[in-house]
Amino acid sequence: MQFAFAQIGGRSTFQFLDMPVSARATSQGGIYNHLYENDAGLALGNPAMLNSAMHKHMAISYLPYFAGSHLANFSYIHDFKLATFQFGTQFMNYGKLIQYDELGTEQGLFNATDIALIAGAGRSYKEKFKFGANAKLAFSQIETYTSLGMAFDLSAMYVDTAKLFSASLIIRNLGFQLKSYTKGKGSQELMPTDVQFGISKRFKHLPFRFNLTGHNFTRLDVRYDDPNATQTTATIFEEEEKQTQGALVFFDNFMRHIIFGGEFQFGKAFNLGFAYNHHRRAELALDSKGGLAGFSFGFGLKIKRIGVQYGMGKYTNAGTANHLTLNVNIGEQIKVKKANNSDSQ
Repeated sequence: MQFAFAQIGGRSTFQFLDMPVSARATSQGGIYNHLYENDAGLALGNPAMLNSAMHKHMAISYLPYFAGSHLANFSYIHDFKLATFQFGTQFMNYGKLIQYDELGTEQGLFNATDIALIAGAGRSYKEKFKFGANAKLAFSQIETYTSLGMAFDLSAMYVDTAKLFSASLIIRNLGFQLKSYTKGKGSQELMPTDVQFGISKRFKHLPFRFNLTGHNFTRLDVRYDDPNATQTTATIFEEEEKQTQGALVFFDNFMRHIIFGGEFQFGKAFNLGFAYNHHRRAELALDSKGGLAGFSFGFGLKIKRIGVQYGMGKYTNAGTANHLTLNVNIGEQIKVKKANNSDSQ
């Protein structure tokens, strides 16, 4: 009997739904779902953030990704008496791809595109508890092959403004494929479901917020199985080395589920953030030169009703994602100072 072990990549379809929803999320290692703030870009990833103060806020994000691919999303928030709702879309284009036949002969170029329509709602319960949900209708086209799927986000938050603390739990992309790319038995694929939690704590006398994010809890072992890795042990101390190696493997796997981040917040006008994603570094950093793989940085500037956020995620020494988000409060009226009669004369 022979066994085959598959890697964790490619286990599900519609992977673009796992992409960072805003530049601020990119600056925090790719996930930022536990900050309770009036940020329309972040609310697209966690509907429990939605509240009445975000009425008529909107966000537009753009991320030029790798190999000619591009990600963009848009969201608009409107408050009703029942709850605060958001409506948005997420779009990813993978550029021009080369098509080959079964003999390896080039047949020209084709397109691949993913798009999702998103509707969500959130509301508070006894001030400190927040709940929200998103519904996503996802469509994908690869050449002449198409797929349709339905996914849901379920989220809950605990917010203590007096202690400057917030925590969240979210189930992302829970759903199913309505139509697979091909017909036949076994053609159905899984959605990119993930369970995430996070905590955020701001210090009272310091303009700094500490963030801790847990992710990928639908699969405990997320390590890459390297077939080229060799294991060497000494004969005398073989048992001790096995125990030590087992402890190191456990710690490494545990750390791959955690993202550490922080933000300096200078009032409501400026923020400066950074984070470390060990899973990203462990998978993508070169053995000879790790560089800044796994680290991310970003900043945001808000002037009156317009906010601009930039996030930079370092994946490898050869690859960096630069994310830009524009947040606008279109419901806030522009105040125009009236000239005095005496000044006009």
